[in-house]
Amino acid sequence: MKVRLTRIEGADLNHFKFDYDLTFMVFFMDSEGRIISRYGGRDSRDADNRQSLAGLGHVMGEVLDTYSKSPARVIAKSTAKPLFAEGLGVGSRGCMHCHQVQEAINRKLVRNFDWDPEAPWRYPLPENVGIRLYVDQGSRVEKVMEGSPAAKAGIIPGDQIRQVGDIPVLSFADMQQALEEAPREGKVRVVYRRQGLKDLEGTLNLAPRWKKTDITWRTSLRGLVPTLPLAGKNLTVEEKVKLELPEKALAFRQRDSIAQVATSAGFKSGDVILGVEGKSLEMDVYGFQDWVRREYLVGDTIRVSLVRDGKKMILPIVLGRR
Repeated sequence: MKVRLTRIEGADLNHFKFDYDLTFMVFFMDSEGRIISRYGGRDSRDADNRQSLAGLGHVMGEVLDTYSKSPARVIAKSTAKPLFAEGLGVGSRGCMHCHQVQEAINRKLVRNFDWDPEAPWRYPLPENVGIRLYVDQGSRVEKVMEGSPAAKAGIIPGDQIRQVGDIPVLSFADMQQALEEAPREGKVRVVYRRQGLKDLEGTLNLAPRWKKTDITWRTSLRGLVPTLPLAGKNLTVEEKVKLELPEKALAFRQRDSIAQVATSAGFKSGDVILGVEGKSLEMDVYGFQDWVRREYLVGDTIRVSLVRDGKKMILPIVLGRR
């Protein structure tokens, strides 16, 4: 049986867990409503590059094979009290977007004083633990980053991820769900299968802030994406040489028109902006503005390095919205 759910009001959000900033998600379930797998997911580049028709077909085959041979590899229905969109103050009438559910969840976290600086980092990519998965075979490893938690757990390209924590993995979406439920710091068990061998086990050692991700694409978090109130003209190579800067180093001269927040922080027109203290950046002014949007949140303080009248300085500034 196939069901297309276009409204989410009647769904138990504690059971149908997924990234509410997405526009597409498929659940594969058995007759008892237990989840066998998911299909969907994206990254900051665009909404589609982590999905393909071949990938969807592959996971459908994996679901049928798994359910016929290993029916225990399903996710039991949640025993928590059902949570519906109406209970969050959204839905009930008219059209509702999934991101509005997440926005309501965010507001509830704030009201209950449960919001913290890491709350925006949801559904980390497999790359956050050092794994790149094949798009057309969503549980098979295409690449392992050297020195990453996955590499240290013994995973190599070609391995098939079978389970992370308590979540069976058949797809990219399953992997993201497993990483979402993994601890912010500590360890999580990973099961993987190597061609010709039985299942192997390892441990992903998760460092602090490992879940940090690019939130610029997330509609539910648009209020947390900062704007850098600095802009100007990139220095020429000759001007960089005079300041003893590398040719590709970030360096731009602050324009005459300057935002009030930057003036209040002590910045002046003509300042040569070199980046953020302790960071070696090779980019132009536009790349720097985008980098700040990806790396920081509204309310964060950055310490900007600059040159004024031949003297190097550091000025802190609190990032705000446009």
